[in-house]
Amino acid sequence: MKNVKLFLKSLFSNNAAIDGGRKKPWYAAIIIFLLSIIVSVVPSTVMELKKHGDKYFETTTYGAIEATTEFSEYLATTDKKVFTIKKTQNGNYLVGDESISFERTNAKTKKVDYVFRYSSNDNVEKYMKVYDKQQVSFFIFTPDTVYIKVLDPNDTKTSKVSLACTNAYKNVETNQIREALVEGKTKTVTAQKTWENWKVLIKNFFNQTRLRAAGLQLAIISAVNTGIVLIMGFMIWVLTRGKNNPYRLFSIWESFKISFWTCPSPAILTIALGFLISRFASTLFPLLLGVRVMWLTMKSLRPDGSGYAAN
Repeated sequence: MKNVKLFLKSLFSNNAAIDGGRKKPWYAAIIIFLLSIIVSVVPSTVMELKKHGDKYFETTTYGAIEATTEFSEYLATTDKKVFTIKKTQNGNYLVGDESISFERTNAKTKKVDYVFRYSSNDNVEKYMKVYDKQQVSFFIFTPDTVYIKVLDPNDTKTSKVSLACTNAYKNVETNQIREALVEGKTKTVTAQKTWENWKVLIKNFFNQTRLRAAGLQLAIISAVNTGIVLIMGFMIWVLTRGKNNPYRLFSIWESFKISFWTCPSPAILTIALGFLISRFASTLFPLLLGVRVMWLTMKSLRPDGSGYAAN
């Protein structure tokens, strides 16, 4: 019970955090440190996991509704068995053949504004350069990746959506691309229902990339936060090295443990504020921990010894 009270008190009391770091077992400090790091990365990781591919089309579709509908109508009427997903012996997926290409011409400008095509991995860069030069939006399907680039029709030099969906077909069912078309009573209804299927497809295409990005984000921020905690511990040790400093008796290991004990309150504030200020979710913990340790050193580790009673 005393340990629980000390931990709760250490959330706001510098002296309690110092007591915990100096007088409690090393494994308690390690557990507190690890749990704090886990809590500190929750907001940024959740934000990254929420970045589904279809979310990029929430505001406007930049003509993607009409383009995907026309492409789906093409797939429904062609005799060629294209865009059927199947796994090959080498682990990739086959969705078509390189001769398959569909261009959507804008009725107003009479210019091609969307291209859908299948490409081998060897030729995909060539086609992407061509379409970038022509300033057209595109969906390029390769055996394992789907590349989506959508331009603003009013400013074709501006890319509004740019996705490279690796391992794109892992969550896509066989014939799901071919069967995206949904016939409605009117063209508008057909386009709306077909687009709903394409949003699911885009979400599935991007799923593995999203998970990989979230994992990378988690690893990077965890490493950064860990580094900051260790730097703060080293700083506590350095600031108590004065020849006449009453806290000179703190070892470097004790200084690190004190830093560990200061972590929970910044971590809790990070998870509380991270979802409110999502843009700064990844930087909140280092900032708050820096403030906490600075407060601790200025308040409790003053060189005159009037802060924490060392013994």
